[in-house]
Amino acid sequence: MFRVLQKFSNQNIGIVIAFSIFFTLCFTDSVESAQTRNAKTKATPAKKNAKSAPTPGKRAQAKATPTPKNSKDKKGKTNSSKSEARGSDSKNKSADKSRQSSSKTNQKTSAKQTKDSKSRDSKSKDSSSRQNAKNTKTDSRQSAKNTKSRDSKSDNSKNNRDSKNNRDSKKSTSSRTESRNTSARNSERRNSERRNTTPRNTSKSTTSTGKTTPKTESQTSTELPQIIVTDVSARVRSQAQANAPELSRLRLGTILKVTEKNPAWYKVQYTAGGKTANGWISANSVNDLNAGAREELYRQIVDRNYKAEMDFAAASEMVDFLTQVSSELGGSNSSAELELKRLLALKTALKKIPSGQGDRSPYREFLKTHEKSVIYSDPAGEWYVVSNLFWDLHKKYAATAIADQIAWEGAENSLPGECEGYVNCYLFSERMTNGEYLRLHPNGKKAPEALANLTRFLSAVVADLNQKSSYTGPTDVTDRADFNNLLAELRTIVSRLPLMEKEKTLGQLKQIAEAYR
Repeated sequence: MFRVLQKFSNQNIGIVIAFSIFFTLCFTDSVESAQTRNAKTKATPAKKNAKSAPTPGKRAQAKATPTPKNSKDKKGKTNSSKSEARGSDSKNKSADKSRQSSSKTNQKTSAKQTKDSKSRDSKSKDSSSRQNAKNTKTDSRQSAKNTKSRDSKSDNSKNNRDSKNNRDSKKSTSSRTESRNTSARNSERRNSERRNTTPRNTSKSTTSTGKTTPKTESQTSTELPQIIVTDVSARVRSQAQANAPELSRLRLGTILKVTEKNPAWYKVQYTAGGKTANGWISANSVNDLNAGAREELYRQIVDRNYKAEMDFAAASEMVDFLTQVSSELGGSNSSAELELKRLLALKTALKKIPSGQGDRSPYREFLKTHEKSVIYSDPAGEWYVVSNLFWDLHKKYAATAIADQIAWEGAENSLPGECEGYVNCYLFSERMTNGEYLRLHPNGKKAPEALANLTRFLSAVVADLNQKSSYTGPTDVTDRADFNNLLAELRTIVSRLPLMEKEKTLGQLKQIAEAYR
C-alpha cells in the first residue's frame, strides 16, 4: 500500500493522503461496530439469567432476596467503549506519524499542500472524536434502557409469582378449612347415628337360676314426644308402679313434657300449686300428641270419656278440654259434633251444681270461667246454657248432617224465668223452642215430636179459655201487638209442615186468637 502511495506521491500527494485518512476512518468504524456487537452478544446471557425464576422449592428465599441488577455489565460496557476510544486514538496517532514522516521527505515540493493536509487532518480528527463520543453516549443510554427494562420485567415476574403464590396459599387455606368443616360435619353425623342406633331397653339382670329377666328401669331420651292426658283425673305417682303413692291428678287434655319413659309408664313434668313437679303417669292414661291428626285425636278422647250422665268433675273437665281445643277445629262434621258435645257437657255440669252452692269451690271457679255461656234462672234456682249458643252453632254448621241434632238440642234447652200464667210469655217460649226447630227443619227427624209438644201446650191454654183462671191474655196495646205477632209466626210455621197433625194445631191457634181479642 505504501509503495503505491510512494509512486503516486509526486503526482497527487494530497489525494493520496485524503484517501488514506478515509480508509483509516472506515477501518476504525468497522472495528468499533464489531466490538459493539460482541459486547451486546456477551450481555445477552445476563438478561436470561436476570429473568430466570428462582427454584420452585425455594419460593420463600426468592421473595426475601430480590433478583440482583447487572451493574457490572453496565460498568463493563462503559469501560469497553472507553478502551475502544483510546485504541482508535492511538491508531490515529500512529497513522498521523507515518503521514508526517512521508510528508517531510517531500517538504520542498509540497509545503503548501502539507499545511492544507494537516488542517484537514485536524478537522477529521475532531469529527472522529466527536463521532466516537456520540456513539459512546448512545451506547450508554441504550445500556441504561436495557437495564431498566430488564429490572421492570424482573419486578413484574416477581409480582406475578407473588400474586400466584398468594392465590395458591388462599386456595390451599380455603380447601383446608372446607376439609375441616366437612370432617366436623361427618363426625357429628356419625355421632348422631351412633346415638340413634343405640339399643333401648336391652339391659337385663341375671337371677340365681341363670335366667335373664328384663329390668323395669326406665330409659331416657332427648327426643321423647309430648303427650296429652286422655283420662279424666289421671293419677300421677311417685314411681312407675300402680301401687306407688299418688302425687297428684291431672285434668283431661293436659299437655305434658316427657323426661323419661318405659313401655308402661312416662315420667313427666307437671304443674302443681304454681310449681313444676315430676312424677310417673300410666301409658294407658295418655297419648302422643300428633300435630298432623289432632282433630281425630280429640274426637277419640271425647268418645272415650263423654257420657250422657257424668258427675261434675268429669263434665267440667270435658267442657274445659273442648273449650281449649275449639280454636283448632275446622268446619267438618267431626268439629260440629265436638262443639255440640261441649254445650251438652256444659249443660250436664250445670245440672250437677247443687242448688244454692254456686258460690262455693269448685263450682264458683267453673261458673266464673264460663260466665258468658251460662244464665241463672231464679224461679228454678238452676243454671242454664244460653240458648243462643245452640242457634249460633246451628247457623255455623247449617250445611252439615249434624245441623238437625243441633237445632233439636236448642229446642230442648230450658229458658230462664217464670211465665206465671201469662199467655204472651208461653207463646214466646214455644216459638223460640219447638217453633224454631220446625221453622229450620220442617222435614226434620224431630218435626213430629216438636209439633206434638206445641199442640200439647196449646191444648192446656184452649182448655182454660172459658174460665181464664190459669192463663191471662194481653192487657194493653203493646202486649196485644206482640200477642198477634206470635200467633201469626206460629201459624205460618205450622202451615208449612208436611204433617197431617198440623190441622189440629192450626185450629188451636185460631181459638186462642179469638178468645183474647
